[in-house]
Amino acid sequence: VSATFHGRDIFAPVASNLSLGTPPQDFGDEIDTLFTFPMPRPKMGEDGVLIGHILHIDRFGNLITDIRREDLPKGNLFIDVAGHFIESLSPSYAEGEELLAIIGSSGRLEVSLKNGNAAALLRAKVGSLVRISSLGK
Repeated sequence: VSATFHGRDIFAPVASNLSLGTPPQDFGDEIDTLFTFPMPRPKMGEDGVLIGHILHIDRFGNLITDIRREDLPKGNLFIDVAGHFIESLSPSYAEGEELLAIIGSSGRLEVSLKNGNAAALLRAKVGSLVRISSLGK
């Protein structure tokens, strides 16, 4: 089962089986407890710098963070990942510079390397920090 294509790998087969009359209880055992895990959240420092975290690194080496569009400070952004700086959000991968920041399909800030692996270049890992400020702060 793919980590990203649940529609194809899980939902479509379930829908197909349901449409053919398979009873829902035949899909597996009922669970009594659902366990959830706390996710890190970005925090605004006293100096006005937003500090977020890398949550996931996808198979292309893109860094997916816990920073949502609505978390971003107002104004021109200055994004620091492992001492590498990005000075604005790109509207798309095609329009970005070599190292770019974009709001991905999940609605979260992603850091990518055009035609490359941002995680390898930045030596970033899950949990690494991402710092964002407005230019001039």
